[in-house]
Amino acid sequence: MATTTEQNESTLHRATQSASQMAERLGEKGDEWLAMKDDYVEQAREYVKENPIMALGIALAAGYLFGKITSWR
Repeated sequence: MATTTEQNESTLHRATQSASQMAERLGEKGDEWLAMKDDYVEQAREYVKENPIMALGIALAAGYLFGKITSWR
């Protein structure tokens, strides 16, 4: 009976370690994704500053299409 308890404790310990490692990796990936988001937002801001008319046209077209798609019955 003691070996079964020891095996269960060992299995639980390994599962806990694996879950901890996975949580750490996900935390690192989350930080990377936030940094990527910041880069994309900065690139979008620069594009709008350099091409305001084109950005306005894209925004109007996207809004028009979104309105058409959501109003279909």
